[in-house]
Amino acid sequence: MIVIRIGQLAEQLGVHRNTIRNWINSGKLPARSIPGKRYLISETSFGKLCQEFGLERSSMRLKYVPGSPVMSRELALMEENVRSIGLRSERLRPTPQWGDICLTCGSCASACAISGVDGLDPRKAIRMAVLGLEDELIASQWPWKCTLCGKCEEACPMNIEIVSLMSHVRSLRDRDKVPGPLHKGVIMCLEKGNNLGIPREDFVDLLKAVGEDLAEESCPGFTVPIDVKGADMLVTVNSKVPFAEPDDLKHWWKIFYAAGESWTIPSEYWDGVNWGIFTGDDESVRKTVGHLVDNMYRLKCRTLLLPECGHAYYATRYALNRWFPEELKKFEVISIFDLLERYFREGRISVDPSRHLDLTTFHDSCNYGRKSEKAFGKGYYEESRHIVRQCAPNFVDMYPDREGNYCCGAGGGGLAMPFKEERVFFARFKARQIQHSGAKLVITSCHNCRDQIMKSIRKEYDLDIEVKQIWQLVADSLIQSGSRGTVERFRRTSK
Repeated sequence: MIVIRIGQLAEQLGVHRNTIRNWINSGKLPARSIPGKRYLISETSFGKLCQEFGLERSSMRLKYVPGSPVMSRELALMEENVRSIGLRSERLRPTPQWGDICLTCGSCASACAISGVDGLDPRKAIRMAVLGLEDELIASQWPWKCTLCGKCEEACPMNIEIVSLMSHVRSLRDRDKVPGPLHKGVIMCLEKGNNLGIPREDFVDLLKAVGEDLAEESCPGFTVPIDVKGADMLVTVNSKVPFAEPDDLKHWWKIFYAAGESWTIPSEYWDGVNWGIFTGDDESVRKTVGHLVDNMYRLKCRTLLLPECGHAYYATRYALNRWFPEELKKFEVISIFDLLERYFREGRISVDPSRHLDLTTFHDSCNYGRKSEKAFGKGYYEESRHIVRQCAPNFVDMYPDREGNYCCGAGGGGLAMPFKEERVFFARFKARQIQHSGAKLVITSCHNCRDQIMKSIRKEYDLDIEVKQIWQLVADSLIQSGSRGTVERFRRTSK
């Protein structure tokens, strides 16, 4: 047997390297691959090749090794290994049609922090959908280990809708096989008004108790406005806050109190969380947001403050644009960034920047940033940084940031699914970003991002940092000048 290298042989024959590879793949040149990007060819076959091209073997440096010729059976495709793909299914047709233009360049895989885990590769998912292997894709855990962060789409030169594909694949999974408690939370939210099933009476009692504490601590005369008709702004609550971290409710309430805001919390269907966006259940997304719209009409509010969690903001905005376009003409819809920026611009709140002197950085939520920019034409980048700098002037950005930022690893319902090891491994890029920034205080705008960085990344990667939500940062920086007449504003509104 003779050892050959494709590059050297192509140069001697005066052909392109791919020509040699095609000969080998087609069987025209019977050769066997060996380590080191080399091939074995029998002396007889090599002699025929030299004769065909008029090469003098005596002038060539050849390496001979003992071995047997490549048999024809090694080159023949065994019939039982050939799979018939058949007609493409229509189940994934709306999205993978973009996959027809996939270059398999690997840009998506290089940008994806979970690529390679469990064999996951965005290119493979696209190919499986295009080639009719949707059953295998639906049965796999790939779509659920993907955080739907959109980093792959940001890198894709062909603008292929990879996130839409993964979301659609999730929607085709049998509901009883959805990982973790996600589907149960969706059903609970539709039936009970929140995904943890907290009874109305317990929720109202909790709000009143926390409100009384806040009044005694720092906001004299404060009461929680529950079901106040005619209030300017309707505010939702993340269900895990009253369930596990009720004192965190005080952050927003302090801001509203200082700004003299007219606001209210509905006693029913108050949950801003929308897990239907995680499970690919568009109908439940529509119904959940429909309850918010019903509350807007019932309480006659003029402004809807979109939920202060990244996925909830995205889901609510998505549903309003798709199913409630007429309602969008009847009331104002704002994000947490819009509201805080308004308060600063109008001078309704004042902060003391000397309270946060540590080097501070900001983590861009995938939903507030990259995904919203693509879906709605508006990503919140500069607003968040302006707000943070008002409270913590010693600021530094991570790299990359804004639309190029890495996901924390908890997106797409990751915190609620049984893939902790994958979630922590995913977070290595975010940990590296934080570490390289040198920041001691990390600000987020999403509950899931905050929990992932504070409870997982900080511990697993031994980071000496403090983590705060952006509204907590503002609340902790507030200069309270006494009540701004919140109760009186409610009275004037009701009149």
